[in-house]
Amino acid sequence: MKYDKENRTFDCAPTLTDSQVLEFCRSGYVILEGVVPDEINLRAIEYLEGRLPANPSYIPEGMTTEDLERIRNATNSTLLLEDWFIEHALLNPQLTGVLRSLLGRHIGLPILVSHHRAQCPGPPQNWHQDHDCIFGPEVNFVEVFYYPQDTPVELGPTGIVPESHLRPQPWHAGDKGIATAAPAGSLIVHHQSILHRKGESTIEGVRHMLKYNYWRTVPPKRDWIIEPDFDFQTAYYGGHQLSRYIAHMFYWLSGKGDEFRLIGGQAWPHVHSRQIARSYGFEETEGYLPNWTQTWGYEYTD
Repeated sequence: MKYDKENRTFDCAPTLTDSQVLEFCRSGYVILEGVVPDEINLRAIEYLEGRLPANPSYIPEGMTTEDLERIRNATNSTLLLEDWFIEHALLNPQLTGVLRSLLGRHIGLPILVSHHRAQCPGPPQNWHQDHDCIFGPEVNFVEVFYYPQDTPVELGPTGIVPESHLRPQPWHAGDKGIATAAPAGSLIVHHQSILHRKGESTIEGVRHMLKYNYWRTVPPKRDWIIEPDFDFQTAYYGGHQLSRYIAHMFYWLSGKGDEFRLIGGQAWPHVHSRQIARSYGFEETEGYLPNWTQTWGYEYTD
């Protein structure tokens, strides 16, 4: 691990393989359960509840201690300046290898924290994609949810809908996604455009959840763990309406975004277990790109 404190970036070895990076492109998330130490989880909760005095490792240029106090009272973003949080949460070794695989070298650390505090029990939110989300093959940043406490289903963990990061789409309020129930110290790495909501909680208590973004600073290229037998032509990118977007994202992450073209229909990247030969359309230089702004073709309902 190489941490550049002055520029607030880090570098390390990647830990994901071709197949695992492609799985992130398909599903839109990776869950790391219980990777932050218990001591750090407890300190984080004390900090969020105002019971732990601030001890920033430095005061950012142009700011004062009064500015930091104001920021802490509003968002708790000053947590990003605490040495213990930087070392064990932001630069958690299980997390950084995943981030290095998705964002390349010299990753920019978060600059803003959103503290989602919920008094339980309570109803679920509606499914939504954040107003500032974008849709396209580029992965210039990823978002992380951090649970500093045990967050079972009864405490209303954030729900996510796999594959929903690929295009803008409505979601029926009664439909179900996946509850990211997890033990204390869990980190959920996800594409920021994924459909999500605060889950319904049924027990008494306070649920803390933090979210923040890590940033790409270098052009993408395929420098994660390369599998010798990985085949771009026969890899499974997903089913109808999905494979073209997933493949485009994977190609972009591989540094091959400019080479990506589609000829349409059942051609590559669509593959099916019943086909008798390789799909047509692989490595075509003429064709078109997916329409990332097209919705799934049905109306929003509440």
